[in-house]
Order: sequence, then C-alpha cells, then structure tokens
Amino acid sequence: MASRGGRIRQLASETAVYGVSSILARAVNFLLFPFYSNVFAPEIYGPVIVVYAAFVFLNILYQYGMESAYLKYAADAAGDVSGRSTAFSTAVTSLALTSAVLSAMLWFGRDAAGPLVGLESQYRHLLGFAAAILFLDTVAVVPYAELRLSNRPWYFAFVRTLSVVVNVVLNLWLILGQGMGIEAILVANVVSSAVAVALLAPIFARHLRPKFSGSGWRAMVRFGLPFVPGGLGYALTERVNIFFLERMPADRVLELYGNAMPASTRAAIEGGDVHAAAEYVVGAYGGMVKLAIFMALTVQMFRFAWQPFFLQRARDEDAPDLFGRVFLLLTAGTLVVLLGVSFFAQDLVSIPLPGGRHLVAEAYWVGLSIVPIALVGYAFQGWYYHFSAGAYLTETTRYFVPCTLAGSAVAVLVNAWLVPEFGMTAAAWGTTVAYVVMAMLLLALVRRRYTVAYRWSRILPLVTLAAAMLVAWHLVPELGAWWARLSMVGVFLAAAVVSVRRHAGPVAA
Repeated sequence: MASRGGRIRQLASETAVYGVSSILARAVNFLLFPFYSNVFAPEIYGPVIVVYAAFVFLNILYQYGMESAYLKYAADAAGDVSGRSTAFSTAVTSLALTSAVLSAMLWFGRDAAGPLVGLESQYRHLLGFAAAILFLDTVAVVPYAELRLSNRPWYFAFVRTLSVVVNVVLNLWLILGQGMGIEAILVANVVSSAVAVALLAPIFARHLRPKFSGSGWRAMVRFGLPFVPGGLGYALTERVNIFFLERMPADRVLELYGNAMPASTRAAIEGGDVHAAAEYVVGAYGGMVKLAIFMALTVQMFRFAWQPFFLQRARDEDAPDLFGRVFLLLTAGTLVVLLGVSFFAQDLVSIPLPGGRHLVAEAYWVGLSIVPIALVGYAFQGWYYHFSAGAYLTETTRYFVPCTLAGSAVAVLVNAWLVPEFGMTAAAWGTTVAYVVMAMLLLALVRRRYTVAYRWSRILPLVTLAAAMLVAWHLVPELGAWWARLSMVGVFLAAAVVSVRRHAGPVAA
C-alpha cells in the first residue's frame, strides 16, 4: 500500500488536472459574463439565467443518479473487463433512451413548460435549445465517469477544454459577427456539447457493447434513485432563489436597487413594467453570483477526484485517518479562496477596459454584496461532498434524501420570508444556510455507520480566524486598503500551512 502522503499527492495531482479543465470551463464561463454584461442589459440577460436555473433541476431528472451508480458498480467490477463493459453499456443505453424521451417532451411541450420555469412567451423557444443540450450532456455522463474511474484525468481535461474553446469561439462569432441575441449563448452550448460527445467516441468504442443487464440495471437504479429526490432538493436549494427574486414587488426592487439601475430600466419599471423589475434583479443576481465561481471550481475539482479516490482507497487500513487529513486540506484550501475572492471582488469587476468600460458592467455591481455569502455556501458544499463518502461506502445513499430535502425546505423558507423584503442578500443567505444544514445533517447521519478521523481541533481555529478576518474587513474601513487585504490573506495562508504540517500525524476520531 502506498504511503498516506503518496496517496494524498495522487489525489492532489488528479484534482489539479481535473481542475485544469474545470477551471477553464468555468473560468471561461465567468469571462464570458463580462462580455455578456457589456452587450446585454441585466433585464435582457435575465431569461438566460432562468433557463440555466431550470437546467439544474432537469439534469437531476435526466441522469437519475446513474453517474454515481456507474462509479460504484464499475469500481466493484474493476478486475472484470466483461462486467465493467456490461455496466457501461447498460448505463449508457438507459440514459440515452430516457433522455431522448425527456428531450422530445421538452421540445414539443416548450410552450407549456415556459410558464413553469418563469419564461415569458417571447423566450420560450429557448427551451428547444435546452432540450438538445440536456440530451447531449446526459449521453456524455457515463464516458466522463469512466475516464475518472480509469484515472485518465488528462483525457478528461482534453475533452472538456476543447469543448470550451468551441463554446467561446461560437459565442463571439454569433454575437459579434452575426449579431445574434441571447439565443447565441444556447446555440454555442449545443454545438460544444455535441463536440464533447464526438471526442468521447473512443470511450464508447472501447466499452459500449450490445449488452444490457436487467439485474445490473435494477441494481444501479436502486443505488441511483435516491439521488433524484435528493438531487431535486439540492437543485431547489441552489436555484429556488431565482424564482423568488422573479416575484419581488417592483416597488421594492426600485427602493433597494433603483439608484444603481440604468435610467432606461428605472423608467420602464416606474412606467409599470413589472417584468423589467424581475428580469433586472434576476440578471444582476445571476451575474454577480458568478464571482463565487472560484469557490465552486475548487469544490468541483475536489469532487471529481474525490469520488474515485475514496472508492479505491476505502479498503486501506488507515482510510479513516487518510480521509480526515483530506478534509483538513479541503477546509484550509476553501478558506483561502473565501478570503481572497471576498477581499478582491470589487477590484476584479472594476478592471478598466477600452471605451470607459469595466470588466463587468456597472449595472451589475449592485449584487457585489452577495459574493462572500455565496462563497461560504460553496465551502459547505465541499464539506457535503466529503461527508458523502461514508454514504457511498456503506450503501446508505438514502441519507442524501433527508439531507437535501431539509436543505431545500430551509432555502424555501428563508427565500419566501426574506427575499420580498431584502432581495438579493436574502436570496444568497437562503442557499448558504441550506448548504450548512445539508452538510451537518449528513455528517450526523453518516458518522453512525462510517467513522472518519476529522481534525476538528485543527479545523475550527482556522474557521474562526477566517470569520474574524471577514468581520474585521467589513467593520474597519482601514482594512479596505489593498495591502491590508493582501496581508490578511497571507497571514491566513501561513497559519493554514503551519496547521496542516504540524498536525500531519494520525488522530483519534
């Protein structure tokens, strides 16, 4: 068995490689937002935010936990080439058939589905593009999982990166060269998703066979189905705020954000255009929450490498201690990101561009206050992913259901109670508090079945230090100077390194 340090270095290495593609994909998505913000006003960009919010829910239905089920059962058949091929073929066939049916329903029923997701009639045609994207992305799910399970992060990164390049080029060409509106964003997504499926053809060729195991399919569905209600609850946690923001009273939108609006938007709302108010606040929130992408990337990178890592290392004698050390490293890393992005978000969006513009158009800056809140939420999402290892390893994925449903209930209550009065700030807190509830409830449930040596005596001081720095920065104006912010990040980073290195030995649970 490799040393604990060697195994953690393997996890870190694969996390970094998965991160190359994930960072590029999400960073380019973020970099496209400044472009969009300087082309489309918030009220024009808002419908795209609504469509992608619906994606979060629809992806759960399309995939019904099959990615996680395939990882589980293909890992169990690691030494059986035929068994692994059968699992691959069964999962791909199942997803392809069900996603084709769902996309056909969405395509032909887009006029009926539009009001359900909050799209006005002139934007419901966007759901036709969504149907194609969802089908293509679902077909690619199992090949991507196979690359992760086979420890082939470079291939994974290549496919993701090339599809991102296609997406960017098409966005620029369609919007700037062809003068297309917001439809260009979805058309580019359709083509880039198709390119990804084509690039995964060698994986299909290697593993896909005319095989379908009924018993294997039933086992994978039994394992994966708890991810559906749990996943829907998860999606509700993350995106329900969009639907409450859409329904904010127009006069309250004006009261909270009127001074930051473009004059034309304010005039439209004052003239009785309630849709302009909803689309403005959704566009501004959806745009600025993208700054939390740096934490979302960190967490996503970790998740991609973590799932195959804990499945393959679960039988190691020191697995509980190994997993506990990974948790300490994850927490330290996410706190560094939290402080760095919170302290420098304003500097980032205000980077000057030619023509008197900024990296992000000023009309969106009204949402800057939500960035630290959203970052905290994604940090707890990282904890949730780590705690999920115990549920996978003990085959108690049913625990995901009460956790995510509890989180979604909290999100709905916070949003329903506070968003009409406090707007975007309440929407961000609704998601963050829900992630806290989900993570800690999952920990409470899983630790009864699977014990991990969490280093709370080392983690809590780091959390306390980061929280104290954020509060001080918010309350003390002198800490707004760039050198003061940079110094605080440096001090925290040094404290994190010392904590990790000093406490490298085994601990009790």
